[in-house]
Amino acid sequence: MADGTKNLVPFNQRSKDEARECGRAGGIASGAARRRKRSLKQAADLYLSLPVTDRRVWNKIARDGVEPEDIDNQMAMIVGLTEAAVQGDARCAKVLVDLLGDSTGEESTPDDGFMDALREEAGQIWQED
Repeated sequence: MADGTKNLVPFNQRSKDEARECGRAGGIASGAARRRKRSLKQAADLYLSLPVTDRRVWNKIARDGVEPEDIDNQMAMIVGLTEAAVQGDARCAKVLVDLLGDSTGEESTPDDGFMDALREEAGQIWQED
């Protein structure tokens, strides 16, 4: 089976024009990939900002005290993460802590022991698995 590298020519053995042309093609492909990633991010942002269509989910979030204009798919995700974290899912708790920006270990709020207790509980859960 051929390894596919026998026909490759290193850039230091190519002419300057040929190397420039390859670099240009790479730059164009890189720009296209960046645009594709940006549009994917915009699509996700758009979808998450759409209102919740499941009436049961909408009613549940509204009963929790969230203003009706704030109930969207993003809020539904946060509610789901929070409920799972409260039930003991350490991964969901970590995601929430990361979203809040306290994953660096630096105390941005007064230390009330909550984060230490949460980390200890998460450590115990991970050791059980």
